[in-house]
Amino acid sequence: MLNKKITIIVTVLIIIVGFALKSFLSNQKEPMKRRPTNRNEKPINLLTVKNENIKTQFDVSGYLNALDKVELFAEVSGILLKTLKRFKEGNRFAKGEALCLIDDRVYRNNVLAQKSSLLNQLTLLLPDLSIDFPESASRWESFLHEFNLQKPLNPLPEPATDQEKYYIASRNIFNLYYSIKSMEETLAKYTIAAPYNGIVTLSNINPGTLVRMGQKLGEYMSTDVYELEATIGMNKIQHINKGDRVVLTSEDIPGKFAGKIQRINNIIDRESQSVKIYITTTENKLKYGMYLTAHITSTEIENAIRIPRSLLQENDKIFTVNDSTLHLKSVNVVAVENGHVIVKGLEDGSKILGSQIANATDGMKIKIGKASPKNPNKFANNKGKVAPVNASR
Repeated sequence: MLNKKITIIVTVLIIIVGFALKSFLSNQKEPMKRRPTNRNEKPINLLTVKNENIKTQFDVSGYLNALDKVELFAEVSGILLKTLKRFKEGNRFAKGEALCLIDDRVYRNNVLAQKSSLLNQLTLLLPDLSIDFPESASRWESFLHEFNLQKPLNPLPEPATDQEKYYIASRNIFNLYYSIKSMEETLAKYTIAAPYNGIVTLSNINPGTLVRMGQKLGEYMSTDVYELEATIGMNKIQHINKGDRVVLTSEDIPGKFAGKIQRINNIIDRESQSVKIYITTTENKLKYGMYLTAHITSTEIENAIRIPRSLLQENDKIFTVNDSTLHLKSVNVVAVENGHVIVKGLEDGSKILGSQIANATDGMKIKIGKASPKNPNKFANNKGKVAPVNASR
């Protein structure tokens, strides 16, 4: 029993001494000072609007076609003759050079026979004409003197009076003359001449074979001028004009090539809401069928700025900053570039967000801070700039 009491007393004394020692030590030690929190707030990039006149650049692509290309058909019948330069794919011809020669000997003799008949009638006409219409005889004598069976007919002298016209018509002169002129036109079709400098792209005929009227002989195209057909969106069509210069490039051959917007179609594609434009080029290194990209610089867009495309909200809105508060403002997007857009509708000197803020909303407060020299704004250095201003959330 005595031992139990002693144990209890010792335990109580130990507890009392422990509390006393703890109190003593606490009074001797200064309280630990907590380091102040030095929160490094992330800067918010603000941009100051400065509207200027901007030229935007955009690209369109398409395949190169020949501006002039024709299918050749025979308008007469006959044997195709052999020529020094054969009508075959890849052969080049100068303007006016013979592409195909069809044997015209039979038809040419018929023309000569008709010319001989006309010459005979004129010879018989002249003595009577000198008596009845002496004032016109000299003109008909000159026509007869220049008459050549191997050359095309010259224009007939104009009758001075109706009586003279009827007199000549009664001798069948007009009928013979215009019949021969028609035959001369047909005779010319036996020789198919190159309409322009170009190259044969398709040949369906060989020398010695019979050519029939209406038969397709081949295809021929010009190598002087090529045309690129491309499609452009409606939001860009207002910024280009006929005659604008463009730069053409290809992934297959090095270099840049000059081109010009030659035509702009007036029909809008209903599905894509786009318009076709046609760009011509005279570069001799380019080939028919090549896939090219045209780099187009637009006309000047007045009172606009260029901003990153990521700043757009709902495709046509942007956050402005006024009194440390975000405001969602509608803007007019006039052009879209790679990674950037050109917008109108912002006032000079106004502030806009220069980078995205997570969960930003209209009316949200932000804290304006000091500019951070370690994180300068690197926004696009083009016309229509917006000057950087740093802020903190």
